[in-house]
Amino acid sequence: MTRKFFSALFLIVSLVVGLGAFGHASQWNSHMSGLLGNVTPDAVKMLELIWLWVSGTMLVSGVLLVLCWLRLRRGDTNLTAVPWVTGGFYILAGTTGALWVAPFFWLFPVLGALLWLCTWMLWPRT
Repeated sequence: MTRKFFSALFLIVSLVVGLGAFGHASQWNSHMSGLLGNVTPDAVKMLELIWLWVSGTMLVSGVLLVLCWLRLRRGDTNLTAVPWVTGGFYILAGTTGALWVAPFFWLFPVLGALLWLCTWMLWPRT
């Protein structure tokens, strides 16, 4: 029962990471581009590229995490570096964002910690 719970939680967190890419990408037109009125057009294009690049990496991370989930639920730990590294990045970057920018960014260390917890709980016991 515990294993099924953490397996489902891992999948949910993975989907939140991946599908969050669409929410992130939509913020460019609705919020960010309007804040850059005095910035040169070339710089705005570069910032838009970076913004959408981050959205793409979120989507790819989500896909990789779902692939890890498929393997982990069968007891295969070969891809666990993905959730460990992704979780660590989310913890570090999210904490920095929450302290420097806005409380919204606390979502990311929570997701990272959940990835770590689920990965640890899904690790096969001998």
